[in-house]
Amino acid sequence: MDEARFAHALIESCPDGLMLVDEDGTIVMANPVLGEMFDRSDLVGSCVDDLVPPELRHLHPEHRSRYVAHPSVRPMGTGPRLFAEDAHGRMFPVEVSLSPVTIDGRQHTIATVRDVTDRQESATEMAMLQDRERIARDLHDMVIQRLFAAGMSLQAVQAQAQPAAVADRIAGVIDELDDTIRELRAAIFRLGQQTERRSLSAQLTELVHDRARHLGFEPELHLVGDIDDLPDFIADQLVATVSEGLSNIVRHANASAAVVDLRRKGTALMLRIVDDGQGIPSAPKRSGGLSNMMWRAAELGGTCSVGANTPSGTVLEWRVPV
Repeated sequence: MDEARFAHALIESCPDGLMLVDEDGTIVMANPVLGEMFDRSDLVGSCVDDLVPPELRHLHPEHRSRYVAHPSVRPMGTGPRLFAEDAHGRMFPVEVSLSPVTIDGRQHTIATVRDVTDRQESATEMAMLQDRERIARDLHDMVIQRLFAAGMSLQAVQAQAQPAAVADRIAGVIDELDDTIRELRAAIFRLGQQTERRSLSAQLTELVHDRARHLGFEPELHLVGDIDDLPDFIADQLVATVSEGLSNIVRHANASAAVVDLRRKGTALMLRIVDDGQGIPSAPKRSGGLSNMMWRAAELGGTCSVGANTPSGTVLEWRVPV
């Protein structure tokens, strides 16, 4: 193969856009990739300045003249951040490498152009995901903890509140705080799922460990069966139910131990949350947390019940089909 044919084959097979530009800025040669990149078939004979966005085009002749006066090899990615414009006016980020070459006694420049749109989008997405992670961390470590502390403070004064209407109003505020905390936790889980989808078992382990800080002890967690492939609509309701059940222990039980037992057997998913606390009233309220857990089970075609534990405490049983 002679040198001309070899050079032609090399230019044609290059995955990046290639062009040869003379001292006056005229494009002498352009490979097919460059034509596809700019969606133009008339690049040869046109001015390289025309490939620069209009708002920057008036600056390009000066930059080009300065390079011609002091030519040097500029590798890909070492120059300033650049943008190009295709035939339809679409701007896109590019990296350009420059190499001076002398042909027939005249100076030319070989320019290699690479569309880095995908890379920039990946960097933007990474920055967005990192921002989501920061927001989720701030919500968890600051906002939720403050709301939880406020709820605990209200819980401490509820029994002494007089008259009864005041106590009822405090109870309503506590329930609203519980709902807000639950919604924030759901938002945090959704934020986390945008980055790396955590397994259900990992979510439950983290949730139980988090509640240990408020309980004063670490609840036991038993996971039996394959739960990590549960559909999202079941997993989300399950996580919310475990969160609500443990929150109730924190607020009402005065317990020293608790067990979260989750079993998947056949077409049934069974959750039991047991504590050794002071138990439940003879006529528990059917509003707030208990109502939410029952509603979630019913929505999934299941059941939820709360009863006394032996010798003391409470048993929550939540069962849904899978």
